[in-house]
Amino acid sequence: MTRYIITLFTAILTMVGLSGCLSHGIDDLDTYDGADITGLQGIYYRYIDENDINPGSGEPKVKQITLARAISIDNENNTVSLRCQAPSNFPANQLANLTASNLVVVLNISTAATIEPIDGAPRLGTPGDWSKPNVYQVKAANGDKKIWTVTLELLPR
Repeated sequence: MTRYIITLFTAILTMVGLSGCLSHGIDDLDTYDGADITGLQGIYYRYIDENDINPGSGEPKVKQITLARAISIDNENNTVSLRCQAPSNFPANQLANLTASNLVVVLNISTAATIEPIDGAPRLGTPGDWSKPNVYQVKAANGDKKIWTVTLELLPR
């Protein structure tokens, strides 16, 4: 019983002691106002390799290839232009399947911002149709919003 009382007393003292940390310095936190696309993490092509079987599942492996890429950002007009091309080590048996309509794009955005697809644009990080311009809303941590248009050009190899 004494042990129970000591444990309860210690827990109460700990909660009281740590509760002062919850509000200290909150006014000092930065409220980030950036709602920009700041860069390009990568452009990828994913495919299922029927010749490479995962020993654990017995299923064919999904492979991902990083495409050679370039980015141009126009902050005045909120547009991003991407250019990409299959690298020299791209599997020859996949060249016919490589189109702008099945690529994975990952963009960098302002600190603490979020990005959301608009009007049927693909979610970033998943295969999607980049054969047309795609529109995204970037929302800054302070609530500011910007609409961005992203276009992609797949260059011939």
